[in-house]
Order: sequence, then structure tokens, then C-alpha cells
Amino acid sequence: MNNTKGLTSAIGTALGDQMVCQYIHMIDSAGFWYGDDPMGYTTPVLLAEVSLIFIISGLTHLLMRPLRQPKIIVQIIAGIIMGPSVLGQSRGYADALFPPGSKLVFSTLVEFGFMFHLFILGLQINASLIKSIGRKALIIGLVGTMIPLAFGGTAYKILQHTNPSEDRGIRLLSVVTINSMTSFIGVTSLLENLNILNTEIGQFASSISLVSDASCWFLIFVMRNVDTALKYSPTKPLQTLVLVPGYYCILFFLLRPLVIWIVSYTPVKEPIKESHFIAILCIVMGNGLLAECVGEHARFGAFALGVSLPNGPTLGANLIKKLDVLCSGSLLQLYCTAKGFTTLFSSIAKMSAVKIEIIIFAGYIGKFTGTILPSIYYKMPFRESLTLTLIMCCKGVMELAIYSTLEAAQIITRQTYTLLIINMIIITGLASIFIRHLYDTSTRYMGDTRRTISNSDQNFGLRTLVCIHSEENVSSLINLLEVSNPTKENPIRVSVLQLVEITRKAASILVKHDRQHISLVSNLCCSGHIGNAFDHYESSSEGSVMIQNFKAIAPCASMHDDICTLAVDQKTSIIIVPYHKTWAIDGTAKANTPFIRTINKNLLKKAPCSVGVLVDRGQICGNPSVLNGNSPYRIAMLFLGGADDREALVYSIRMAGHPNVNLTVVQFIAWGYKTNSYQENLDKEVLNELWFSILRKRKIYYKKETVRHGVDTRHVMHKIANNFDLVIVGKYHEPDSPVTLGLRERSESPELGVLGDMLASSVFQFSVLVVQQQPRR
Repeated sequence: MNNTKGLTSAIGTALGDQMVCQYIHMIDSAGFWYGDDPMGYTTPVLLAEVSLIFIISGLTHLLMRPLRQPKIIVQIIAGIIMGPSVLGQSRGYADALFPPGSKLVFSTLVEFGFMFHLFILGLQINASLIKSIGRKALIIGLVGTMIPLAFGGTAYKILQHTNPSEDRGIRLLSVVTINSMTSFIGVTSLLENLNILNTEIGQFASSISLVSDASCWFLIFVMRNVDTALKYSPTKPLQTLVLVPGYYCILFFLLRPLVIWIVSYTPVKEPIKESHFIAILCIVMGNGLLAECVGEHARFGAFALGVSLPNGPTLGANLIKKLDVLCSGSLLQLYCTAKGFTTLFSSIAKMSAVKIEIIIFAGYIGKFTGTILPSIYYKMPFRESLTLTLIMCCKGVMELAIYSTLEAAQIITRQTYTLLIINMIIITGLASIFIRHLYDTSTRYMGDTRRTISNSDQNFGLRTLVCIHSEENVSSLINLLEVSNPTKENPIRVSVLQLVEITRKAASILVKHDRQHISLVSNLCCSGHIGNAFDHYESSSEGSVMIQNFKAIAPCASMHDDICTLAVDQKTSIIIVPYHKTWAIDGTAKANTPFIRTINKNLLKKAPCSVGVLVDRGQICGNPSVLNGNSPYRIAMLFLGGADDREALVYSIRMAGHPNVNLTVVQFIAWGYKTNSYQENLDKEVLNELWFSILRKRKIYYKKETVRHGVDTRHVMHKIANNFDLVIVGKYHEPDSPVTLGLRERSESPELGVLGDMLASSVFQFSVLVVQQQPRR
């Protein structure tokens, strides 16, 4: 044996395997001052390995940022760079940072983290969503699994016929089976990375991958037991057929109720106690040990336990919050990078690699063919069919784990493993680029039709979509709906959408609240208080308000897609969203839900109809509710001109029809400034409608203010500050107009426009509604 670390370890070969002999107590170094070499001890080596992985991964991410590749691809490439194919060719680098003796410690760490990552993913999957898989998804999923099996099996038979003396049956059949799989976890992770998880095609792809995943796991289970029967005896698989189902019975009927019982002592929306959290971690680890004892991997046992648990706010949210950053962020990155280490490019220089590559490539061709043909058969648009097919051809972390497991068990060689990784990087990397160009989520709702309040059909009433983030938004939004003057002759049809943010979610959801979905909604978290409040308002409106409740559970980056899609489906004229800040009674503001601002910005850019952002200050000034009718509700509309102001004025005139509403329209005239003649004519038309409403003796008052610059405008605002409960203003105004001159210098929320941003500042105490007409494409 060769001594490579002094007295700390010795490395050699025995019976064809690399063996490492080292002292078991060499963990912590005393340091250079006492003559120790820190890199001869396991803790310093582990710290150096982890630090280097994060540095190389970060640099790789920066270099590949223009390609916008999925994280797993970047991390695997970082592992390849650090492995024996690139930097690992340096003997000094490999011996210092990645000695064979450290492999066991590092591998145990990343496997431990990956087990908890799969547990988190399992928590985020709602098992009842399996019921929502339709016939089309089932057929495409099955065909997309069978055809690559057939293509790969045919390629294997042809190659076996050309070289019958070469026995590689189990190894190559394993490759065929792996390539036919499209894992649910891999697909949903890719969809989240592409921000299309909660789109129509994203949800359809998730359903198809679930079918493919289940089919392949069943096939692998059968193949494993058949192989065991052939190797040993026909009765040998009976052990597995008894132990594995018995294990899952223990998981479902003992461990699952135990976790639920522990969590039942934690109140809803309260942080879980430390003792309860540790107890759950012990159950997860004990479950992993039990899975290993019956022949299942600990990580898959953790995933099954996570899926079996309810993903409500008490259990799912608490555990995910505590484990997500460490396990799904840091340790998962180490896991994916570590799997890149194992690739060895020199192994594919042999001619035998060509035959394996043919089988792998045949599987990808089969997956492509097996997905696109049934998609076209079901009359999906070709662009969407191609996008769906490319998604199904992508591989993810689950496939990576299976490759690694098979290579460690020597079912496949290092050569086959390297080819599978290279194909995964190339196919998934290219597919993600093409998917971004093929599928634009906004094309579904950014059509030529411009739905606004101005052109809404009065015979069908005003159609409104109200977005709710928390119970704090309910009273202010119900009050705004009542201010909008719903009547039996001109009702308001309201779609109430509750928005729940998720991170690293395994499946996003947009579901309607009704009896058909009541069990699904109850499992998804959040109480029904919000829906009950709106239902009560509908019942008390005597037919003037019709409400439908929906819930969207999606990542923040793509949540606006759910809002826009629902707005198109419901033919909405205006979407009302709350401002991202709330005000306390003492007048202080806080951004208690920061992700709201991201949603609002995306919505203002891509909405298929008008958008209203409500800045609610009812708590600090005691704004009256229109529902009680005890005092008049005073509204001011600030009119500078332009499309957004015209939309806001039309909405204000509708509000003025309410018996408890007093409306004051303040028109700002820029002294010595000539506006666009076309816009001026449109402004005159809507102002004529205002005069017509005044003549009909509605409680509308009109004022005209001539200003020279923004300072005059600000002075007018302060003058009327205490006279109104709600101020309505359009978002966009001419940037060169003297009315807004000088007001842009201190912009805190530019998404509200110049005036909206000024009115949303803490100086004023009235509520503000900023209206934007659908942006022109």
C-alpha cells in the first residue's frame, strides 16, 4: 500500500477495489502551530470541499447566466469541472482536496441532505391531486413511456444481434428503462425554473410526468423481483413482496398518524415548538432506517412519508421554512455537484461507448415520438405539443439519483454513467432554451381584445377580479366593491382569488371553491374565513353582487399568470389588487407581505384588462364603510388626462351612482402646455359623460385647478387631504407635463405612477386607488 498522507492514511488496491486505511480519530486538527497538517483530518477537508464547491458552482452560474440553464445542470457542470475530467487531473489537487478517505464522510453528508430534500418535496405534493389526472394525460403518459421502452429495447436487440458474445443484458436493459422515465419531481423543478409551473401546459406536463413516473417505478419493481428470482430462486422475491408493502403500511398507519398527532399541539399559524420539530426529524430518520432495512432507499422512504402527510400551514409551512434553505438549497447543491464528480470523460473514448450511446439516444427519440404523436392526435396546437414534448425529454434530480444508485451498485459502469450525464446535460440544457422561446405564458391572455371598464357590456354588469393575500384585505376590498355601486339592473360579477405563495412547490394549483373541490381546498391550507366573508356579502346584496371564490397556490414569480388566466376566463374588466404596504393605527407603514409587490409589478405589465391597486388606510383615519350607510363616503378623482385617467373617471362616475357616495372631480390644467390633440379629444368625450352625469343630478362636484409645476400640484393635494376618504387617480401621465414636473425625484413605488406614488406616501391619510387601463402591446 502507498502512504500518501504521512501517518494519517494509506491507500491501495485489494481484490480490484480501492481501499483506504486511516486512523478513525483523525477528525479535528490541532493546527500548523502544533505540527499538524489540517488537510490530513476529516473536518478541515470537508470544510475545504464544501467551500470550494460553493465557489466553483457560483462562478459556473455566473458564466452560464446568459444561457439561463436550470440549476441542476449548472451544478452538475460545476461537479464535472471539479472532478477527474478537468481539475481532478492534477494529482496534487485531487490528493489535497478530495482524498479517497474523505469520500465516505462527504457522501454521507450529501445523501443525508438529499433525503431531507425529498422529504420536503413530498410535503409539498398534495396526494389528492392524483384524482385530477385526466384521460388525455393518462394516455399521453403511458404512450410516452411505452414507446421509448420499445425504441430502446429494439436498439438493444439489434446491437445484441451484431455482437452476441458480449453480455451486458441487465446493464443495457436498465439504461432502456431509465430513459423511458420522466420523473414528476424533475419536471416540476424544471417548470418552476422556467416560471411556467402554474400555467396550463405546466399543470398538464406535471400530470403526464406523474403517470410516467408511476409506470416506470412499477416496471422497475417488477424487473428487480424477476431478476432476483432468476438469480436465486423463484421464492426469493416473496420476501420483498411481503416486507415492502408491510413497510409502507407501517409508514401510513403508524408514522403518519404519529407526526399528525405531534403537530396537533401546534396552533395554526404559530411556529412549531423545538421539541416537536426534533421529534419529527427523529421520525423521518427512523423511517429512513426502516426503509434501508427492508431494501428501500432511505431517501425514497422520506419522500413517501412527506407525500403521506397533510401539507397544511401548521405542518408543511413550518417544516419547509426550517429545512428548506439548508436541505433544498445548500445540501442539494452539494449533492448535484458531487454527482458530477463521478463522470469520467476518458471512459467514453472506447468503441463500446458508441453502442451504449445508440441505446440512450433511441430512448430520447422514443420519448420525443411517444409524446408528440398523441399530443397532435388530441389536437393540441403544434407549438404547445412541441413544448410539452421537450419538457418530457428533460431529466432532473430524481434521474440523477437513480443513475448514481445504479453506478454505485455496479449495475451500470462508469462509462454508461458518464454517457447518461452528458446526454442529460445536452438534452435538458437545449430543451430549456427552446422551451423559453416556444412558450410565452403571456400569449394566452395578451390578445387584441382590450377589456376595460369603459367598453364593458352594461347588460352583463361589471366583471371584477379581486385578489386577496390575507384576511386584512377583506374589509377594504368588500367596501370598494360596494362603492362600485352594484344594483340588480347593473350587477357586479366578482371573482375572488386567494393567493398563496409557495417555494420549490412540486405542483401549483388554481382551483375553484365549490362542493366538488371542498376537500382539496381544505387540504391546501388556509381557513375558509375569506371565502365565508365574501359569501356573506353576496347573500346580503340581494342579487346585485355575484361572487365566485378561487384559490391559487403558486410561486411568486409566476403567480400573475394565474391571475391573468382567470381574468381572461371570467372576461374581467378590472383586476383589483392590494398595495404591498399596510398602515397601522399610529400611521406607520410596513411591507408585511413583500412578494405582493412583485406580483403587482408583473400584473401591471401583462394584465389583459384594467388594473386597480388599492392603497388602504381605513385603519388610521377611520374611513366609514359604505355598507353601514351612517355617513357619506367622499371620493375625489384627480384628472390630468390620458387613457388611465379616462378609465379612472369612468369608474368614478359609476361609483357616484351609489346613494352614499359623494364624488368630486378635480381637473388639473397645465398652464401654457399644449397636449396631444387626439388624446385631448378623447378626454373631452369622457368629460362630456361627466357633465351628463352632473345634469342627471348625481352627487358629483367639479373643480378645475391651473398649475405651473409639480409644487403647485402637491399644494393642491395637501389642501384637499382631509376632505376625502378615497382618492382615485390614473397611473400613467405625460412625462413632460408641467403638472408632474419635479414629482419624480423621490419615487418609492414607481409602479404606481408619479401621482399614485406621491399619494401613497405616509404624508396622506386617505385611501388611494391607482387605475391603469390595459397596456397597449
